[in-house]
Amino acid sequence: MTQAGIAQDVYLRLTDYGGGKINLVVEPFASGESSLRDEEARQITVIEDVLKKDLEYSLYFEIFTDPTFLAEDAQGVILKAQAESQKLSVRLEDFESREKIGERTYDIEDDTRLTAHIIADDVINLLTGEKGISRTKVLFSYKTPAGKEIGLIDYDGYNFTRVTNNGNINLFPSWASDGKRMLFSTYTDDRLKIYIYDFTEKKMTSLSSFPGLNFAPCWSPDGTKICMSLSKDGNAELYLLNLDTRKMHRLTNNSAVDTSPAFSPNSREIVFVSDRSGNPQIYVMDTHGGNVRRLTYHGNYNTSPAWSPRGDIITYVSREKDNSQQVYVTDPTDFSPVRLTYLGNNEEPGWSPDGLHIVFTSNRTGRYELYTMNWDGSRLRRLTNGITANAPDWSPVTEQ
Repeated sequence: MTQAGIAQDVYLRLTDYGGGKINLVVEPFASGESSLRDEEARQITVIEDVLKKDLEYSLYFEIFTDPTFLAEDAQGVILKAQAESQKLSVRLEDFESREKIGERTYDIEDDTRLTAHIIADDVINLLTGEKGISRTKVLFSYKTPAGKEIGLIDYDGYNFTRVTNNGNINLFPSWASDGKRMLFSTYTDDRLKIYIYDFTEKKMTSLSSFPGLNFAPCWSPDGTKICMSLSKDGNAELYLLNLDTRKMHRLTNNSAVDTSPAFSPNSREIVFVSDRSGNPQIYVMDTHGGNVRRLTYHGNYNTSPAWSPRGDIITYVSREKDNSQQVYVTDPTDFSPVRLTYLGNNEEPGWSPDGLHIVFTSNRTGRYELYTMNWDGSRLRRLTNGITANAPDWSPVTEQ
């Protein structure tokens, strides 16, 4: 698949309804009151601005602010909003008939960005049937004077929050499918161990503390299994923990280093990295450890695989001839690599829960920071500024 070919297929991956992007006219927000207090006016401005950015970022819409920009026979939707008494009424109308598609009133919360994200997700769901990602977050490890901690940030780069604060080296954060817990590795007692952190209870629970290294954990999308890399028997091998039975099953058994597992969206296969061929390459196996096949043959050093939630693409990192690290995507069944990044070193890609965006780290500004891009490599966006970050993991969409 060529870069041009992958770009031509972009809308085929967006939704099942077809037809490309929806024309969406977002009219200037109105006020039902004669005047708004300065703070209320500021809130409305923020909501309008964030909402338009959320909807445009989703890839489902072509955003307009004036209906005259559309042709007379154009199809589309008009979004109207009116603020009054700390409430915002949002109405969607068919562009041609002006008939109501849907209407809802929202409380204007102190967190105006959250209000905008809620509206955006509702609009996306109503008009496309898809779940919006506007309220998702990204976990990552970041450098501190004492070591590395785990942090959390909104999908658009706002509201950074520190999750761990133990002064250790904390690595490899991985979301649970319920969005309420994470896996991560941390150095304690001179050993790299795996813990589960509960966001609700603010509680850490030890999961794996075998002799040697316990690292690179990941949760299956169905929430029933955890795969991890352990060196308890010598070299790094992959193990599968069944959370119902608490039984551990060894998946790989060779003299090579096997690591960086990631589940397929149906939780039946695992993509991983192994140097069994001499250099790190990407492999796929079923969750019982069988049916192993090599995926990558382009380049002699390929790492960091991640399976799209849509199941049709795997992203990974390949080392180029100039020794730079670059993000690629490929079909998991018919290897056809497409390079997405070119500037600096770009590593550790992961998927948004809708499968339309990729989060990754890049040192193009001199330090490794978090970035997102569309699944075809377009529209780069930096999430962090001044934070040395690595190992990002995008949250699932959860019931709010």
